[in-house]
Amino acid sequence: MSPMIDEKDAVIESIATRMGVPAERGRRFADITSLRVGGAIDWVLSPKNEEQAAALGHDLEQQAIAWRPLGSGSNVLADDGAHHYVIVSLKGLKANPLFDGNRVSVSAGYSLPRLCVDAARHDLSGIEGLNGIPGTVGGALWMNAGAYGQEIGTVVDTVRVARGGRVIEIPGTEVQWNYRHTSFREGEMLLGATLSLHPDDPQKISERMEKAKSQRMATQPHGARSAGCFFKNAPASSVGTGKMIDDLGMKGTRRGGAVVSPKHANFIVTEGEDAKAEDALALAEEIRERVKREHGIDLEYEVELWSSK
Repeated sequence: MSPMIDEKDAVIESIATRMGVPAERGRRFADITSLRVGGAIDWVLSPKNEEQAAALGHDLEQQAIAWRPLGSGSNVLADDGAHHYVIVSLKGLKANPLFDGNRVSVSAGYSLPRLCVDAARHDLSGIEGLNGIPGTVGGALWMNAGAYGQEIGTVVDTVRVARGGRVIEIPGTEVQWNYRHTSFREGEMLLGATLSLHPDDPQKISERMEKAKSQRMATQPHGARSAGCFFKNAPASSVGTGKMIDDLGMKGTRRGGAVVSPKHANFIVTEGEDAKAEDALALAEEIRERVKREHGIDLEYEVELWSSK
């Protein structure tokens, strides 16, 4: 290992020790993402609260050390190479949500499905359609997660982000909440949010939650190693992407350890210990080529592709 790399490691270790942030080496994306594939990571640092996370990101930037925030990794496909940057894991930012009337303040690492249950227990509506979407609140905010007619962006009052080493609150109206995409800057650290929900009949909320969860269980590969829907629905098509891929006869298509789910064609799942990110990406590109050739549509990835280059 070169002296330059040694020096960088020493700086990272020093920052983590001084701040009391747990630091790990030797982790792989295969360990910390839901697809269970992906290469080695230099460091994984795990702050314990929002303030510590904001300060950590700032300190790394001050030392010109590249870093990326990551929640539960349920929407990420990282390649098989060596990733020479720091992962700031936000999974530890999961303090209990604070309810105040119709509003709830929640940290980025908190489980989205659990938040849906919590809101329902307070007889609050607005996110029950998201019940069962795996991942954290931070990931949901980052991509404006939605399902069954609801999107998280529509109920966001404020978002807490890291700026200059501090936790800054910005109005939800300053964010562009688009279909599975937002105006947050690449690499921006989302720390939490306050949602503005509305009261509703508990029975109706419960029924909508159960319907959303049962539909998801019936139509998606629950329990499999996946990153959710791989592609966005195409605006130019009235047919959902899953049906489009299914109609091409691609369910069950396999490339190495990656398979188009027999249950839902817009899911790529990985199987076996030897599965690689390159298998999933090759299969995804094959799907995109087929759809382009047959329908003239350029499918956009819903999954985030992280490169080691």
